[in-house]
Amino acid sequence: MTPLLVTDTEAFWQPEPWFVVVLTVTSALLLLALGWLLSRLLRRLAQVLPAPSKPAQALLLNSIQGTEGSIEGFMEAPRTETPQARSSVMNLHFDGSAQDSRTGREYLFNTRTGARRWL
Repeated sequence: MTPLLVTDTEAFWQPEPWFVVVLTVTSALLLLALGWLLSRLLRRLAQVLPAPSKPAQALLLNSIQGTEGSIEGFMEAPRTETPQARSSVMNLHFDGSAQDSRTGREYLFNTRTGARRWL
């Protein structure tokens, strides 16, 4: 009996070194271009979208933090008994409403002027 010799060869692909370099550089350039494109799109989007007004920022900050709302810094629309002043208050356009988290009272606000009127 003669001994049996078994050889096992595995086939695998080994790329040339220049190919690895080209593939790595191309991938890095692609990622760099995508990052640049994303930053340009986000900058353009930030220019198009209006910045939130101070009242909206305060309400958003209070809702995010979950803290008791403070009415410091909020202006209340003037209330006087003269007919001229009353008509000027009535002519204000209040484009939002909210509820004070501390007192529970509801109020209207104007995001452009910051004016408030308690209900």
